[in-house]
Amino acid sequence: MGLMPAGASNPFTKLDKQTVIGTLKACGSRDPDVLHAQTAQLLAGAKHLKLLGLICMVIGGLFTVTIFMAWFGIPAVLFGWWVGRFGKRNIQTVDAAYAEYLGLGAARAS
Repeated sequence: MGLMPAGASNPFTKLDKQTVIGTLKACGSRDPDVLHAQTAQLLAGAKHLKLLGLICMVIGGLFTVTIFMAWFGIPAVLFGWWVGRFGKRNIQTVDAAYAEYLGLGAARAS
C-alpha cells in the first residue's frame, strides 16, 4: 500500500502539535509562502469538517422542526456538532503549532 499525497489525507485524523511541526520541518524551507501553503494543506480537511458539521446541524434542525423527521434530525444535529467541534480543534492545533514553529525559528536565528 503506497503513501497518500499530502492533500489527500483523511480529514478525520486528529492532528497534534508534534505532527504539524514535523510536517512543517519536512517541507525544508523557512519561506513564509511555503509554510503557508503547507498549513493550508493541513487545514483543508479540518475546514471541510467544520462545513460538514454546519450543514448537518442545519439539515438536522430542519428535520427536527417537522417533528415527523425528528428521528433523523436529532442524530444529525448531534453528529454535526461533533464533526464541527472536531474540525475546530484541528484548526486550533494547526494554528498553535504553526505559531510555535515560527517561534522556534526566531529563537534559533537569535
